[in-house]
Amino acid sequence: MSDKLPRAAAWLRQHYGAILLLVSVLLLTALPTLLSLPEYPARKAAELLERSRSLNNAGLSGAERLGLEKDLLLYETDQRIKIWTAIVQAIGGGALLIGLLFSWRNLRATQLKLDIDRESQLTNRFTAATGQLGAQLNNGAPNIEARLGGIYALAAIARDSPRDYWPVMEILTAYVRHNAPRGPLEAEAAARSASHAPAQKPRTDIQAVLGVLGRSTPPEAKALRLDQKFDLRRTDLRGAEFWDAHLERTDFWGANLEGAQLWGARLDDAKLVKTQLRGANLKGVSFDRADLAEADLTGADLAEAELRLATGLTCEQLASALNQGKGARLAPGLVRPGA
Repeated sequence: MSDKLPRAAAWLRQHYGAILLLVSVLLLTALPTLLSLPEYPARKAAELLERSRSLNNAGLSGAERLGLEKDLLLYETDQRIKIWTAIVQAIGGGALLIGLLFSWRNLRATQLKLDIDRESQLTNRFTAATGQLGAQLNNGAPNIEARLGGIYALAAIARDSPRDYWPVMEILTAYVRHNAPRGPLEAEAAARSASHAPAQKPRTDIQAVLGVLGRSTPPEAKALRLDQKFDLRRTDLRGAEFWDAHLERTDFWGANLEGAQLWGARLDDAKLVKTQLRGANLKGVSFDRADLAEADLTGADLAEAELRLATGLTCEQLASALNQGKGARLAPGLVRPGA
């Protein structure tokens, strides 16, 4: 039923002019016939009267003949009233139909104007929001407050306009890749070995983008394209917070998520090849069909993690995890070390 209404509306938009012309032609063609209908009862009554006179009326008295003519006159009057009523109703219905067609056309024009205005507003909002992402202070440092405004404005556009959801997500993930790229492995190792070094955390604007990604809801689609996913490859997201985030199909190839808080996150179908997950909180994370090949799980907490459908996971990776991955739900063929 829901599919039939849009198709009917589209058909009316395409054939509006033809429908209006057809209705007008039918009314003009039928008008002479309609106007001649009121004369039909008079002609019929005259025929009946003439037929009665042609019969042998010698036996009829004057009163009977007068009663017959009176009945015919009443018949003629009654039929004329009925016909005129039908004509007025028909003309009124035709006029109403034409009025409805004109009203529908005006409403359609108004809706088109509203759609154009809405698209113009979205474009202006989109341009202003993306411009804020590059805001800087006078000393050249990022203007975090202005950038946060742009990030949340883009998030609102993605929520209000399903068509713009993936372009917005592509802009936000590109912002993360550009502003938080993964550095050399040697620098990471040196930072890890420095016991006095403070715990690494993403910049405020980067964490804001990650929060938007984790809370966003992609528009419904029968089949997502391969490029419709969050691209966070080779990013430095050490200490990032992804509590209960929805990161299905996210590409974390080669990213550094050391010490990240992913408790309860959904990483189904995610690509975690060569991802650094050292010391990450992966409690209750769903890894259905996620690719964990060569991922570093050293010290990662896998308690209650769903790993039965994960691919690329090895016993050596489990051995390096916190408590050797105790508490994780594993595939039947994967044996935990020491089990």
